[in-house]
Amino acid sequence: MMSTAAVDCYAVRRVNPFLGVLQIIDTAYGRALSTNGLTWEIQLLASMPVAWGSLNQSTSNSGYCRYGLWSSESGLVLWPSSIRRDDISLQQQCSRLIGCIQEKLHDLPFGLQDTKELWLLDTEHQQPLALLASIRPYDPLPRPEPRFWCGSLGTNDLASQWRFPQSMELEEQVKHRAGFNLNKRWYTREIECNFYSDDIGNRLSVDTFPKFLLNERWEDVNERNRAANYLQWIASSLLTLQHLNDIDRTELESQLSNHSRSIEHHWRLYPKVIDQQNLNACRVQAQLLELNK
Repeated sequence: MMSTAAVDCYAVRRVNPFLGVLQIIDTAYGRALSTNGLTWEIQLLASMPVAWGSLNQSTSNSGYCRYGLWSSESGLVLWPSSIRRDDISLQQQCSRLIGCIQEKLHDLPFGLQDTKELWLLDTEHQQPLALLASIRPYDPLPRPEPRFWCGSLGTNDLASQWRFPQSMELEEQVKHRAGFNLNKRWYTREIECNFYSDDIGNRLSVDTFPKFLLNERWEDVNERNRAANYLQWIASSLLTLQHLNDIDRTELESQLSNHSRSIEHHWRLYPKVIDQQNLNACRVQAQLLELNK
């Protein structure tokens, strides 16, 4: 869905696992996506055949195609693509989109719009346990809906998150607390951010929902420590959240020196920094770690 404005700039969270926030610049002729505010994927609207080998190859649909990557430092690098690189109209679309990016860079991070959230509930109290998905209120629901929570993506490290060493154990811990008959529910966070509502009009206080997207309260001390260690591990990405108060933000910033490898990916999208000196020191530490890999 396009905004009535010529350019629609917004952000959504990358959840399950949480990998930070995705910045989106949406126009009538294409969109640009960035996970770090530095490198942007250019996707252009173009006509494409319905299907390869189809009898109706003369028929085409309009869809997004990956055109290239752009950054202010490196410029445009084209993707290998089935669309024609020498297409003048696509080149013009790309240039216009890059112009939009350059105009909007000073507005980063864009406001989060994924206020409709799918929460996994714990089996005992039916309270929010972990965030499974989030979308804008008017976007289609994901199909299929995610059923299980995951703490890390695959077995490899990513720029946005180094794999948590106890990911498998933590995922089993969450799965066990959710129970055999999984319960999950969609909630919408209201703009004023003091309550959530479900599809039948029930309201829950915002304090009912884990501020760091995973419940921190566990009866078993080992499970409690594992969850706490995970949230400390992903502190650099959690700081991209926009609803945190200064106390929460200070708590997360204090963890950056312990797990600083992903900070360089996320810091441009922090909506607020409490201790700039500490952030700068952690960035230097992360750069040294990268050089010594």
